[in-house]
Amino acid sequence: MKICMVAKHFPPYMGGLEARVFDVAKWLTEHGEHVSVLTSMEKNTLRHQLMEGIEVYRSKNFLTISNAMLTPGIFLHLLRSDYDLVDVNFPDPLNGFFVFLSSLLRGKPYVITYHADIIREGIMYLPLRIFFEPLQYLLLTGAERIIVTSPNYAMQSKTLKPFLSKVEVASSFVDKSKFKEKNIQTFRKKLLKGREKIILFVGRLVPYKGIDVLIHSFSKLKKNSARLVIVGCGPLEDELKDIAADMGVSVFFAGEVSDKDLPKYYCACDVLALPSVTRQEAFGLVLVEAMSFGKPVVTSAFSGMPYVVGDEKLKDFCSFQEGEGGLLVPAGDDVALSEALKKILSDARYAVKIGLRGKRRVERLFTRDAVCGSLWEIYKSAVHRF
Repeated sequence: MKICMVAKHFPPYMGGLEARVFDVAKWLTEHGEHVSVLTSMEKNTLRHQLMEGIEVYRSKNFLTISNAMLTPGIFLHLLRSDYDLVDVNFPDPLNGFFVFLSSLLRGKPYVITYHADIIREGIMYLPLRIFFEPLQYLLLTGAERIIVTSPNYAMQSKTLKPFLSKVEVASSFVDKSKFKEKNIQTFRKKLLKGREKIILFVGRLVPYKGIDVLIHSFSKLKKNSARLVIVGCGPLEDELKDIAADMGVSVFFAGEVSDKDLPKYYCACDVLALPSVTRQEAFGLVLVEAMSFGKPVVTSAFSGMPYVVGDEKLKDFCSFQEGEGGLLVPAGDDVALSEALKKILSDARYAVKIGLRGKRRVERLFTRDAVCGSLWEIYKSAVHRF
């Protein structure tokens, strides 16, 4: 097959979505498929380049409206390029429209990899919703298949509800070749003041991650029993440092950490916490990364996180609930989060049991070969059906 992938950004721009597109494209080329990626220009990039066997075509962005980019060069490439199938990554309504229009003109099928709903609340976003929501419905209607990272997210999405019959699951995944065990005894000592346990957070310091909830829950633990390590940077950094200082808790802000060094933090920690509070957190790849090292995790019981952790049949609960590879708590509940962390930190045998179960879940569901193999079959089926 000749597969064309459309994404707003692509490496060297790096985020979770961009890393996924690159890893999938690379896997497909390694398995004999021809893959081209249509994306926007980044600083110091070429209009056309070959990246590890992937044909990358970049076009100038003329306008950005609430994260939606107008890149007409992508439409021109779609009209003249040779491909059998297009995979467009959402949310990206303008490029999605280019894919829809080129599909009508050329008779080529497309699939949508649906990463997250467009969440724009408030009266100020009403004009954008009036424009984008009908457009998005049109694009989803025309897609051969809609690929989501978890069944939970699809079931909870109002946008996807009319299209569940064409939804397929291909999760985010971890490439174990990039995440190898590290000897971290010396490194761990650098993070600690004494013999505390380490609670790790990894992610951008933005509101939907719920880091303020994590700091408040951390303050409820026994003093000197643990240290909170926050990896990442973002607009809330100064505010979060002020919250930690006001509460008098021991929080280490590590800043931005390279992919090369990140495994050291996973290996050093005793538990990873991801206390996100909105559906902007669609999956939580850091959960998979931590679980791949046999670390227990604690996260919010909504969006795609229950699927990652391994509890897909959630019931109403007030405190924490056990999944296969970690514990789930109600979003925004600092008391429940504190109780879940205390459970793992105070019971070493329990933490090891949860961690090993999570590692086995990753090896079963969230490896590069498992997920990319599923995607490959979805692509082939979409081409044959069209």
